[in-house]
Amino acid sequence: MAAMKPATSLTTSAWKVPAMVRAVALVGIVAVLAAAPSSMHAGDTEQIAQCKGEAGVTPEQQISACTAVIEVGARESGDLALSYFRRAAAYLKQQDFSSAIRDFGEGLARDADNATAWFGLGVAYEGKGDPEHAIDAYDAAIKADPDHVKALSNRAAIYADQRAYERALKDNNRVIEIAPGEARGYVSRGLTYARRGDFENALRDFDKAIALDAKSAIAYFNRGRVYFSKGEVERAIDDYAQAIDIGPKHASAFESRGFAYLTRGQIDKAIADYDAALQLDAKRATALFGRGTAKLKKGDNSGAEDIAAAKAIKPDIAKAFDQSGIN
Repeated sequence: MAAMKPATSLTTSAWKVPAMVRAVALVGIVAVLAAAPSSMHAGDTEQIAQCKGEAGVTPEQQISACTAVIEVGARESGDLALSYFRRAAAYLKQQDFSSAIRDFGEGLARDADNATAWFGLGVAYEGKGDPEHAIDAYDAAIKADPDHVKALSNRAAIYADQRAYERALKDNNRVIEIAPGEARGYVSRGLTYARRGDFENALRDFDKAIALDAKSAIAYFNRGRVYFSKGEVERAIDDYAQAIDIGPKHASAFESRGFAYLTRGQIDKAIADYDAALQLDAKRATALFGRGTAKLKKGDNSGAEDIAAAKAIKPDIAKAFDQSGIN
């Protein structure tokens, strides 16, 4: 079967910051708030430990413990603010963004200079799909701590989503100034360049990230996306493979490689990768549609079931594949 023309519309056009980056951000919020000292008396030691979210404590237990502390009233206003912040972090783990926003707000009313809490509030607003309020929160975090790398990075990502590329690059450059030896800063700036369509600068940044951290799966994955966008499909497949081998496993890496195989007419490999993606995320519409398309090309009529399932999740999914030239 002849190789098909590569397309960017399906797997390489969105250029969103992957979920793994947001997960790292959440871990950072929880760790900083857990480490913050508390002046409450010894009789509250167990509740304080659970409210901090120490090892083995579930989000439900953390919320319950923090609620108990808040209800009895902390002896120091700083303790009360921390209890709200810690409960907000537990709500973030549960993706209860409205409750997290409420608690971060309660805590910030008592401790308005807490950069970590402002950052957490920004993450909660992003989770709720409110980028403008997220920017306001990140602005406040950066005002409280001008070197707050995570707030700068997240604000840059929102600016890039809004196509405010110069603002995004300004934040990206500041992150690299603060932490020039960290691969993540170059990954973030590379993503901004990629969103702008500046693939050469994006490649340079992803190359730099890999030079700094040869185990950066996210750098390999995004460099693969750039290669695919440039029509260098084999190099893209190689980078997707590196990202998959490094782990942890993410559906997007398998799906992207599957789509690359599909454009090359390597149908069995495409189906295998789509299978892997769907094992990780069974409701991934693009992977369902891609697998269905591959199956039909192989003469397997069960592909129609995959395509129907994909359309049920995302009714306009066929448009992306129509634009790709794969039909």
